[in-house]
Amino acid sequence: MPTPRALWSRRLSLLALLGLALTPAIGLAQEWPSKPVTLVVPFPPGGSNDVVARVVGESVRKRIGQTVVVDNKPGANGALGVDAVLRAPKDHHTFLVASDSVSLLPLFRTMSWDLTKSFTPVAVLSYQPIVVVTAASTGLKSIKDLQAAARAKPDQVPYASSGQGSIQHLVGELFSQNLGINLLHIPYKGGGQAVTDVIAGQVTAAVLGAAAVLPHIKSGKLVALAVSTRQRSPMLPDTPTLAESGAGDIDVPQWSALFAVTGTPAPVLAQLRRSVEESLAEPAVKQHLLNLAMDHVATPPDAFQQRMLQDRERWAKLVKDRKISLD
Repeated sequence: MPTPRALWSRRLSLLALLGLALTPAIGLAQEWPSKPVTLVVPFPPGGSNDVVARVVGESVRKRIGQTVVVDNKPGANGALGVDAVLRAPKDHHTFLVASDSVSLLPLFRTMSWDLTKSFTPVAVLSYQPIVVVTAASTGLKSIKDLQAAARAKPDQVPYASSGQGSIQHLVGELFSQNLGINLLHIPYKGGGQAVTDVIAGQVTAAVLGAAAVLPHIKSGKLVALAVSTRQRSPMLPDTPTLAESGAGDIDVPQWSALFAVTGTPAPVLAQLRRSVEESLAEPAVKQHLLNLAMDHVATPPDAFQQRMLQDRERWAKLVKDRKISLD
């Protein structure tokens, strides 16, 4: 039987080994970041992901003591930006700001990556409702009016989204399926030109994130027909939900989130997550996002990861039923 002296010696040895094991992680947390941090946005400047990355990034900069650079890398429905992050130096200074549309890309083609496997969620940055809008000049006042127009001219009433296979496109197809109608989808590269063409009467309706359409709704150029969330939006309290409009039990907020490449050390994730959450809690940042029709609801990374997986499964059936592709 070991003597008390031997047992004590063993304990000291174990503590020493544990200290050695923890030293690299502690050191990394103290040293990170050692250079500017890059947030890659896989879309053009001016969109929701770009805006929220810049607003939050500026606040995070003050907390981590390093410059935060927003790097726009649009193309291939977001895939080019994702690839850029995966190819970046493995020094844990490059991160991805992505949307639900990017997470759904594997539904349409074989990718070398999967957002739910190749990346780890750091924090959800914003949520916003998706809004079905039309120009005031169309005379359409409700989803029922849009349904009647589509039944009168099957496959001829056009609606815009921010891209083929985007979350807005899928919402448009979902409520069309639930209403028993077929609209003509017109994909755009972002919401800006789509809004312009709806206002000009080139396209009858659009299904877009609230940030892109709210200023034009307030000005009276666009009419909001419905929102995609289960509850009415505080930003558009007089606009009914799709569920209230008879388009089925739809609850689809559009999100933006910050991701790190899988394998990023836990101390780096913890420090970055804390900086982001503190930034999002700042009254000035919260108000700025609210002014842009975005809201923040703290969501644990594990719960968010689970939601992405559940959403993927749900949308897979719609993609198959409606024969949606990226071509």
